[in-house]
Amino acid sequence: MPVYNANGGGNVHIDKILTQISIAWPQNGFVGEALFPAVPVNKQSDIYYVYGREAWLPERGDERAPGTEANEIPGMQVSTQPYYCKEHALQIAVTDEERENADSPLSPDRDATELVTSKIILGRELGIRNLAVTAANYATGNSVTLAGVDRWDSGDAAGSQPIADMKLGITAVHAKLFMRVNTVIMPYQVMAALEDHATLLDRIKYSERAIFTPELLAALVGIDRWIVPGVGYNTAINYGAAETLGYVWGDDVVMAWVPPRPGLKTPAYGYEFVWRYPGAGVQATDRWREEKRKSDVIRVSRRYDLKHTALDGSGKVVAGYLIKDVLAAS
Repeated sequence: MPVYNANGGGNVHIDKILTQISIAWPQNGFVGEALFPAVPVNKQSDIYYVYGREAWLPERGDERAPGTEANEIPGMQVSTQPYYCKEHALQIAVTDEERENADSPLSPDRDATELVTSKIILGRELGIRNLAVTAANYATGNSVTLAGVDRWDSGDAAGSQPIADMKLGITAVHAKLFMRVNTVIMPYQVMAALEDHATLLDRIKYSERAIFTPELLAALVGIDRWIVPGVGYNTAINYGAAETLGYVWGDDVVMAWVPPRPGLKTPAYGYEFVWRYPGAGVQATDRWREEKRKSDVIRVSRRYDLKHTALDGSGKVVAGYLIKDVLAAS
């Protein structure tokens, strides 16, 4: 039987077909890379560079007289931050009896791979959610908690102003980053509540379709990408416990600047540093035989670290804005 080495060495059989199934597993309703784009890395742990903002400081001595040297300025300040890509892996046994008894369209290997993948991706989504909705992660002025009549489902036309609240977020990010927010994470139950909001209905009643959609709301606020995550999960701790179902993304709205593609000297709300698997990329599915159990074991693995990257001098997020508790009935 192949021996597995958690550090990436050893004789591991990566099943390329099952890996493709895992990578292609549908992630509808998840935020994932829309907020934390994946950056493949070649080492499990390393550092990444954080550039200073010296380019924003104008120079008042850039005139040069003939025959003289130009004034020399200090170089850009560069600091570093570490990452460490922990491995997140789960496995499942597919028994010989299960294969023999499976009827079409059941496919035990595919079904097992998709089940394990769903749990890996759900764990990553919860990690992204926890980072994104924690107000303490944001710079001063880059988060607000709504209460009372200010909540978007309060029914108070004067106090409940979702567009005004979001425009404050756009302004707050632009004032610190000089980039306009281009991504909004608006959970399903928030979007559903806004469908009946009097202020928004008044704004769209003369539009061509007058149907409330994420695209229409994005156009009203002037933001490119509007994501409405609707994935749910069971918050029960143990198998067999009574189900307690809820949304992964509750009633907090996240606004962020996410660059079209990761790049050097490119500010971003956050990145997912992903350590590659040889021959499989950022996510791998391996399989081995355990004859004593009359089973094949399928394992899905992903090695990553989620990081907020565009930060102020105190290490707080400046490329995003958080609106917490936007609903009273949640």
